Amino acid sequence: MKKNQILKWIFIAFVAFQFNSCDNEPLEGVFPEPDDPSLIEEGGFIATVGSVFFTADEVSGNLNQSNTLTLTGAISSTGEKIVLVVENPAVGIFNMVAGLGTDNSASYFETGDTTNPYISTNVFGATGELEITEYDITNSTITGTFSFEGARIALDSDGNPILDGQGSPTIETEDITSGAFNKVAFTNEDEGGGSTPIQDEFFAKVDGVDFVADAVTTTLNDIFGVSVVKIVAVNEQGQIMRIDIPEDLGVGTFAMESLSDGTKLISLYNPATGGENLTSDPGTITITRFNTNTGIIEAAFNFTATDPIGVDPTVAEITEGSFKVDYIAEPGDVTSTFTAEVDGVFYNPDLLNVGESVFNGITRFTITTVNSDTGERMGLFFPTDIEIGTYEMDMTLINGTEIFSQYTPEFGVSSTFISNPGTLTIIDYDVDARIIEGTFSYSATDQLGVDPIVYEITTGEFTLEY
Repeated sequence: MKKNQILKWIFIAFVAFQFNSCDNEPLEGVFPEPDDPSLIEEGGFIATVGSVFFTADEVSGNLNQSNTLTLTGAISSTGEKIVLVVENPAVGIFNMVAGLGTDNSASYFETGDTTNPYISTNVFGATGELEITEYDITNSTITGTFSFEGARIALDSDGNPILDGQGSPTIETEDITSGAFNKVAFTNEDEGGGSTPIQDEFFAKVDGVDFVADAVTTTLNDIFGVSVVKIVAVNEQGQIMRIDIPEDLGVGTFAMESLSDGTKLISLYNPATGGENLTSDPGTITITRFNTNTGIIEAAFNFTATDPIGVDPTVAEITEGSFKVDYIAEPGDVTSTFTAEVDGVFYNPDLLNVGESVFNGITRFTITTVNSDTGERMGLFFPTDIEIGTYEMDMTLINGTEIFSQYTPEFGVSSTFISNPGTLTIIDYDVDARIIEGTFSYSATDQLGVDPIVYEITTGEFTLEY
């Protein structure tokens, strides 16, 4: 194990996610001749850690919906493991240094330590390379070689950074060489897709009796130039409940109509007894979530159902109504957006990427944006296990739980500025639908402390499908 020291810890924290490159194409050039992975058995995963041979007895792979492949080789008896993460896998050679604008990284977890791995990150000047020699997407297998230098902050027995005489953390490194894997199988999350992002839910009581929907159908209709979401629920008895909601209604509590030309907010109930449709008179709905980008609506409702023309004397009390539906049918139909103002000037990027990276064993969102016309770049970084709420932003990345944002006024020319201070509010996070929404604002200061300019980032908003 080698130990190096760094002089500026603040520099480590801030350069972790520099937008140095958005390109993830295989590297070009002359490289050393790799070991032959065909010499190991199919499904095998080997490497040399320092001078010790590493042979995994547990090997797995996963290709997620963002086309990021994760390979893991582990030794069950010791808990050691090596994790390789590469975006857009294909036959070729890839730079595996985290923090260079991609999710690519390599990590080594030593025996008995699952929280402080050695990572190939540019934060510590580490290196890493992966060569994919065979990528069989039909049979979901991959073959290749790898090597990397992993680095981490040295910790004492209490989990605190070990500091040098200048107060900077000590950095430990480990060399992983002669890595190879042969026809490792991986799962593909895109296989068998095509379902709706969430499972529609609909419930109410009719005169105190549960109305449990057996089928729920949602459609978006254009009625005389008005977009209307129609939600139709049917139970096993054939009873029907329908709610029409204008798409521009938004969040709040609203009174229902008893008659409609198809463009009004109205509820209908049909008891399946051969009578008329009974409409809301009166009725109210409280909409707590209405996102026209994701198509997800959540609401509670009650209404008295009567014949609007007075022919059928039936009256039904609809109470305790609630639903959560998605009227945008397919994942990928969601419109991802990211906007903000920089010193009062609108920032509307034309390039937006949502990825996931692993730091210190913690999976994190890496949201990066680019305005090609101005050269501006803005990024937002936080753990994927975040919950709805408001959080203070950080200036440093130490253990992986931190939240921070970065702004570069002109890439390649100006410094990168970090949130100091700032706040992030998660207003919606639907894991099943893979959708997250939030707002943010922060003061951006030079991460190296050289440029005295402070940029005010305000009215930040995002809706993202990941």
